[in-house]
Amino acid sequence: MADKESLWNAMAVKHCLQPVPYRDVSSWRFADFVFSWDYDMFGDGSKARHFGFHEFVDTETMFIAIFDDLRRRKLIP
Repeated sequence: MADKESLWNAMAVKHCLQPVPYRDVSSWRFADFVFSWDYDMFGDGSKARHFGFHEFVDTETMFIAIFDDLRRRKLIP
């Protein structure tokens, strides 16, 4: 992503976004770590629920709320 700063700046102007410096948009090294696994990962919350952790946040609902908030704040188009 190191070569995408000019693209970010152009999108910010085109969509009248807040002037957030590209270096502050994300932790790209962290994103590389999270998304570059070369194996499948399966998670299961059954054990947590067995021990009383019954509340959860629906993943799709959470992401939609986050992106709606970022759009409202003019941080993403």
